[in-house]
Amino acid sequence: MQTRLILLAGTSALLLVAGGCQKHVGGQVIAVVNGDEITQQQFNAELNVAKLPAGADKKAAMAQVLQGLVDRKLLVQQAKAEGIEKSPEYLEQVMRMQDTLAVDLLVAKQSKKIATPDKAAIAQFIAANPIMFNLRKHYTLEQIAFPANADAKTIHDLEPTHSLDAIAGVLKAHGIAFKRGTGQMDSAKVPKAVADRIAALPPGEPFIVPSNGAYVASVITASTATPTPDDEAAPIAFNLLRQKSVTDAMQAQIAAAKATSKIEYAQGFAPKPK
Repeated sequence: MQTRLILLAGTSALLLVAGGCQKHVGGQVIAVVNGDEITQQQFNAELNVAKLPAGADKKAAMAQVLQGLVDRKLLVQQAKAEGIEKSPEYLEQVMRMQDTLAVDLLVAKQSKKIATPDKAAIAQFIAANPIMFNLRKHYTLEQIAFPANADAKTIHDLEPTHSLDAIAGVLKAHGIAFKRGTGQMDSAKVPKAVADRIAALPPGEPFIVPSNGAYVASVITASTATPTPDDEAAPIAFNLLRQKSVTDAMQAQIAAAKATSKIEYAQGFAPKPK
């Protein structure tokens, strides 16, 4: 009898411990999915990402966002049940995401230390980049797109061409498929050095630039002067100056880190001298 009582007592203790591990809704926990909590903080973060439009039914939208979180938890649980979180592909992507997040937070921290551009710096930037501001243009283009893996002989034969038809002839001669079409270009969205060279081309002269894994040969067929309004120019210049300052600061930090770090490369992977 004494043994039976001891066993029963032990069983009760196990039940109490198991019951204590169960998670329940309450406080900051707004839902529990098979033991996985969804907190108010997680829900608020999802709402911020959703960016509900003005005039939306907020109650219905919030319910939909929460249900999306629940659905995601269920899918995550299924993925874990199938061992996906232990796969090399998953671990590599997690590491990449962690690295990206760490760098993003470092950039955000460093950007707070960057001096704010003053009015003089903004005015100087606008004056130094007229093609982005008072001389800004929108171009209409006739274009030919072809694969970026064209061989060196093809690229060499394209150099003396002075029209899209001539470019098309060279590509046909080399058996390279291409597509013809039209496009638009904003001089303010092109690097200054490139925009200056394009603006200096004779009428009808093609130019070739890489774009999304391809080469695109273009000829300007029309241009429209679209100077940036004065009330928009200063904010644009301010943001670009800030971006450049942050980029320069991070590049300096990388250079300093490289100077004091030991970096080893496998055979054939070392960077070539500039």
